[in-house]
Amino acid sequence: MAEITMTRFEHEQQDSIRIPRASCPEEVGIPSEAVKQFVLSLEEAGFRYHSIYIMRAGKVAAECHRYPFSADMPHILYSISKSVTSCAVGLAIEEGYLSLDTSVADVFPEYVPMNDAEAFAEIKVRNLLNMTSGKFPSYMANKTKSDWIRQFADAKWYAKPGEQFKYINENPYMLCAMLRRVTGMTVTEYLTPRLWEPLGVKTPYWETDPTGTESGGWGLFLTPESFAKFTLMIHQHGQFGGRQIIPRAYLDEATTAQIPTGEDGDHARGGYGYCFWVKNENEFLGCGVFGQIGYSIKDKDLAIVTVSGDGHTQHVYSAIDALASQVDAPSLPLTDPTELNAFLTSRAIDVLPEVTLRSALEESIQDKILWFSKTLPANLVGFPPSVLPVVAVYMTKDRAGNMDRFQFRFCGDYALFQWREGDETCCVRLGMDGRYRISRITLAGTGYTIYGAAFWKDEDTLEVWLRPVESIGIRYLTFSFHGKKVTLSTRSEPSLAEVLEDVRFTVDETFHTRLGKNIGGKLFDSLTRVVEPTLHGEILEKGAYQKKKAEEETQAEVEKEMEEIELPDDETQSERE
Repeated sequence: MAEITMTRFEHEQQDSIRIPRASCPEEVGIPSEAVKQFVLSLEEAGFRYHSIYIMRAGKVAAECHRYPFSADMPHILYSISKSVTSCAVGLAIEEGYLSLDTSVADVFPEYVPMNDAEAFAEIKVRNLLNMTSGKFPSYMANKTKSDWIRQFADAKWYAKPGEQFKYINENPYMLCAMLRRVTGMTVTEYLTPRLWEPLGVKTPYWETDPTGTESGGWGLFLTPESFAKFTLMIHQHGQFGGRQIIPRAYLDEATTAQIPTGEDGDHARGGYGYCFWVKNENEFLGCGVFGQIGYSIKDKDLAIVTVSGDGHTQHVYSAIDALASQVDAPSLPLTDPTELNAFLTSRAIDVLPEVTLRSALEESIQDKILWFSKTLPANLVGFPPSVLPVVAVYMTKDRAGNMDRFQFRFCGDYALFQWREGDETCCVRLGMDGRYRISRITLAGTGYTIYGAAFWKDEDTLEVWLRPVESIGIRYLTFSFHGKKVTLSTRSEPSLAEVLEDVRFTVDETFHTRLGKNIGGKLFDSLTRVVEPTLHGEILEKGAYQKKKAEEETQAEVEKEMEEIELPDDETQSERE
C-alpha cells in the first residue's frame, strides 16, 4: 500500500469572489443572541447541520461550519440542482434557445413513442419546470443503463401534461438534455461564463448520465460559500455584485407558485414554481433532501442557507421562523463579535472516542487480506454493500459496491486502510490517536475527501470511521476478528432507515395496487437487512485470496443474469382478471 500525502486545503475550492461580511450581526439588524439561539435550537433538536449562512442586506451576518466541514469544501446539494437547472433554462429562454412552450417532442423527435405521440407532444418546458409532465419514470429504474431519455419517454403516464403536480427527478434531467441538444453545450459548459464566473465560482462537479448530460435534478456539488452566493443572487432577483445574472422577469415567475403541490411528499409548501418551492407570496426556497436549503424571506431581506445531513427539516423551518421574528430594523447598535465568533467556531459534528487500547491483533492482520464474498440479495436489488453510504450512490450512473478486499497497515498513531470495490481500489489514512486523518479517493466515479479514524473497541473489535465531507453522512465499519474468521457490520448516519423513511411515500406510487403496496412495504422493511448485511469473511495470505477470487469469478455469469431480472408489472394477472 502506498503512503498517502495530502493536506486539507488541496481539495478546498476558495471562490475568487466572496460575499461581504458584516462586522457583527447587528450591523444588518440581526441580534447576535438570535443567531446563537438559531444554532442552539438545531443542536438541541439533534439536527445534523454542517454549515449555516445567515444573510441580510447583501452581507453575511453570521456563518457556522461544524468541523470537519468548511466554507470551501464542495458538498452534494441534491435537489438544489433543480433550481440551478431552472436558472439555466431562464438564460436559454432569454437567448432564444428555448421557450416555455417548447415541446420535448420538437427537440427529441426520435424519442416520440408511436402509441401516444399526441400526448407526448404536449410535454412542454413549463411542464418539466413545474413538475406537471405527466410522466412517471420508476423510482426503481437502473441509472447505470445508458439511455435516460428513453427511460423518460417510455415511462408510464400518471396524468395528462399540465394537469397534476408530481415531484419527478427526471423532469429537470430532460431540461438538461434539451439544453444540450439546442445549444450544443453541456449545461456546465453553458453556465460557466453565464453563472459560475460572474459569481466567482470554480466550475463545479455535476453528476451526469453515461453520455455526459447533467442529471439536472440531483448530483451538483457546490461549496457552502458558492451555495450561499447562488441563494443570495436568487434572493436579490438575479443580481449579484451589481450585475444582473439571471433575468429578473424569469426568476419572479419561477419563484411564484405555478401549481399547487397537494400532499405529494413532505416537501409540500404553498405551491411550486419553476424548480422552487413557494411557501407564500413572501417566502420561497430551493430545497435538497437531508437539509440542503436556500431560503428567502423578501420583506425581511433575509436569506438563510443550511448544508446538512439530516432529513428532519422541520427543525430548520421552525428555527427560521423564530429568527425572522427578531429581525426588523435595518441596523442595531454594534456589538463586540468576539463571544459570538468563539461560539460559532467551536461547533463540531463528530466527537471521536478517546483512545485507550491497542490490540495485539494488529501484528497478525498487518497487510493480510480480509476477504468477503459477494452478497447476492444486495446485488439483486442493485445496492451491493459499499464503504460509502447507499445515499451517496443511489442515483449515480456508476454504482459502487461489492467491497471484497480489505487491508490494514498499522503505522503508530495512524493506519493505512485499503479496499477494493469493482474496478476501483482506494486507500485512506485512519487516525488511531483520537484525531482524524485526511485522504482523497475516487469511488463510483466521484471524488471524495475522507476524514478517517479507527480505534479498538476491545481486543477483537476494530471500528473504522469514514466521513466523506462532500457527502451527507458518516460511515461506521466494525470488524470483529475470530481466529482466521472476520465479520464486518456497517451502519451510517443518517441511517438507512432514515433514508428509506424519506422516500417511503414513493412506495404507494411505484406499487399502486393493493398487492403492490404489500410487496413494496415488505421490500422496504427488509431492505435494511439486504443493503446493510453482516458480511462474513476470512483472513488470507495473498495466494489464498487469489484462489478464492478465481472461484468466485466462475459464478459471475450466473449472477449477471440474475441481476438483469426486471421487476414485474404492478398488477398481477389474477388482479387484472
